Amino acid sequence: MPLALATTLDMLLLAGFAGALVLVAFFSLLIAQAYRERALALHALTAGLGLAVLYALVRPLPRGLGSWVPEAAMLTLLGVACLVLRELVNHAGAMRRLRQVLLALSLALPVMAVAGAAGGWSLLLPGAAAFGAAMLLVLLRVWPQSQPWAWWLGAALLALVLAAVNLGGHALGLLAAAPVHLAAALTLWAAGTYLAAVWRSRMFAETRVRVDARKVTDPLTGLSTPLIFADRIEAARAILRRYGHPSVLLLVEIENLNALVREFGPEVAESAVLTAAGRIRQALGEADVAARISHRRIAVLAEGVSLAEGAAKVGTRILVAALKEPLPQAKAEFLQLRMVVTAVPRDGLSAKALLARLAVLLDEQLRAPTDRRIVSVTAEELQA
Repeated sequence: MPLALATTLDMLLLAGFAGALVLVAFFSLLIAQAYRERALALHALTAGLGLAVLYALVRPLPRGLGSWVPEAAMLTLLGVACLVLRELVNHAGAMRRLRQVLLALSLALPVMAVAGAAGGWSLLLPGAAAFGAAMLLVLLRVWPQSQPWAWWLGAALLALVLAAVNLGGHALGLLAAAPVHLAAALTLWAAGTYLAAVWRSRMFAETRVRVDARKVTDPLTGLSTPLIFADRIEAARAILRRYGHPSVLLLVEIENLNALVREFGPEVAESAVLTAAGRIRQALGEADVAARISHRRIAVLAEGVSLAEGAAKVGTRILVAALKEPLPQAKAEFLQLRMVVTAVPRDGLSAKALLARLAVLLDEQLRAPTDRRIVSVTAEELQA
């Protein structure tokens, strides 16, 4: 390195790909500013790092720098790309653990760049392997639930991994690298990620516009109103029909509320309801919504998760949040919750009828309580 450009055509192609990266960075910043999308703001930074990689490949650098600057820039690019990916899956509350993995990797990859520069090691291939493994884990979760933008994201990330592997293999003398091929791969990655982020923003903007146009918050609990909650269910159903993006519906009962009334009085019981609402709200993802349906019951809509994930991830997280501390006005008592979970059906029952069916099932669980505090019901069983 630097790598030679064989023909004038190569120079023109490289200039074209570099210009495309500049345009992607510009439009990413523009839309990030207009719609407050952090993923696109970070993507503009990664596009700039892609330009730095190309510049380091084709321009002679001072002695001692040329051997590690492209690799360091690529490792840093992969680290920031982890942050972009983390923002793109931030809507799914069930992916909280994977988001933590992406955050840790985004910090580790720049450290690898510094370590490789200081020790004279080529660490790009291990970094690309770690990034590829994290990418695969995320896409396996996102792919069935977030079409069609996941297609573009998958193709874009694959191009980025191939570019990093090609550059790392060239540094070790294992592969032949050409600046034009690397530029093409980086451009494909930048454009694909940009399209995925914009399409994802469009999907969730449809719901945000509906919500922001009306009064959405219950002043007592801070949760959504039942009317807005019903609208969100219908919006989630429309997205399911159009894009195959699943959602789950949970009906949560504060099981020991009557006991709190008898032992401590109605004021403590009302405080328990507010505490339950606050802890449930904190346990949800950014795209999830909850509403107080009755005195003892809170309904939750979790977007981007299947029925199994809704019960295992969202439901469990709600139970853990309820039990993390005793009640503020009854230090010896904890919230005891019980819930029924179902997938939002594509067609059929209205939002009101869905909640009514879940209420009947929850009443049956309360009449004959078991150790299972989370009961899953398929959409077909609910509508039977």
